[in-house]
Amino acid sequence: FRNDLCRSDAVANEMEVNMKKVMHVIHGLSTGGAETLVKDYVLKLDKKKYSVVVLCFNHCFDSPYEKILKDNNIKVLYMIDYMSKKGKKGIILKIYKRVKLFFLVRKYIRKEKPDIIHGHLAINRFILFSNPNKKTKLFYTVHTEPNVLWRKRSFERKLEFISAKLLVKKYSMRFIVLHDEMKKEVDSIFKVNNSIVLNNGIDFERFDKKVINNNVRIDLGIPSNSFVIGHIGRFAVNKNQDFLVDIFYEIYKNNKNAFLLLIGSGKEKQRIQDKLDNLCLNNNSLILSNRSDVPDLLAIMDVFVFPSMFEGLGIVLIEAQKMNIPCFISDVVPQNASISNLITRISLEKKASEWAEIIINYKKPKKIILNDSDWDMNEIVKKLGDIYLDKI
Repeated sequence: FRNDLCRSDAVANEMEVNMKKVMHVIHGLSTGGAETLVKDYVLKLDKKKYSVVVLCFNHCFDSPYEKILKDNNIKVLYMIDYMSKKGKKGIILKIYKRVKLFFLVRKYIRKEKPDIIHGHLAINRFILFSNPNKKTKLFYTVHTEPNVLWRKRSFERKLEFISAKLLVKKYSMRFIVLHDEMKKEVDSIFKVNNSIVLNNGIDFERFDKKVINNNVRIDLGIPSNSFVIGHIGRFAVNKNQDFLVDIFYEIYKNNKNAFLLLIGSGKEKQRIQDKLDNLCLNNNSLILSNRSDVPDLLAIMDVFVFPSMFEGLGIVLIEAQKMNIPCFISDVVPQNASISNLITRISLEKKASEWAEIIINYKKPKKIILNDSDWDMNEIVKKLGDIYLDKI
């Protein structure tokens, strides 16, 4: 018995030694695409092989993700919690927070000593300043169009680009990209050939129609006879919600039962709400922020409209197609977001009235063809684990 016990302890110690610590670094845990991906990654990574920690800059109290990770015992460090603001106001406070953030990120990266750092969004300059151990493996997921991410003429973009180049040089940081075309761009920009294509993936179990809440329309006060036009995405200029409202207004003029459901948060949210109010559409529209019941909300949509000016992928489109919802998207959305015969691509050069006419006259196919085998998040996370172990 004593020998068995010693053997068991030895196995446990060996597992602990071989376990890799993974740190995901991201600004916060809102319900955007990048944040959702991080949430799914850390929940689904094999806990026998990896211990995970998330380093965030700020809290996002109106998002359900903070509670979800806490309830699942995922360690999350919020840098804002370690900032003392005593005696600081206005511009002084702003400068203090910006400078202090660099030092806090460095402190907690060194304290946690991760074997693997996986970055998301504009965080490369913070990781570079942290100067992790040279044995640390670095990965960075490119969530948006590379030329937009690094070639825009702003100081922050330039600094991010320079930081990414230095991280590639010093740590051989590898990029995780969303499709083959993005791989070509990233490899060309950074003069590498080892970027990895990995689909974002969705949690198939959550999009099982058997578990959908059928009372959502009633709960939200949406009339049962409404023709619901839906959209999910951060309220930002590139998501083009301003144009989406114009499209909806044209549809509404033709069908007074039309209803616009927008889900997301961001800087442009209030401006879009004001536009809806000015067009007297407040009784036929609803904006919801940071929801965890996305499958239930998708299920009440008749069509999904996505007129983005540019996209890395648009994972919500995969979710919408999984729910068998006709999707009307701009012609700049990457081709690999089309996994069914439910996608209609429309040029952004067309007027709102032309978009509306196409949507109004659309006929849903009798047989829906869905090619979703490459988008199962469970399989994606297994592949991510192989990437971390240099098997891919």
